[in-house]
Amino acid sequence: MRFIFAIPLILIGAFLIGLTSNGIGVKGNVIMDIIGCVLMLIGFKLIVARKKNQSS
Repeated sequence: MRFIFAIPLILIGAFLIGLTSNGIGVKGNVIMDIIGCVLMLIGFKLIVARKKNQSS
């Protein structure tokens, strides 16, 4: 079940990291990159936690 939530988080995070917009300025782009990194880290953590639970 965690895998279902992890994949969209990783995809949304990657999209936010790759997205740049001149309208929101440099600070906005940095904030989007930070949010994208956090979402990707949460997604990866869910996948790793899933693998550890299955091996136990």
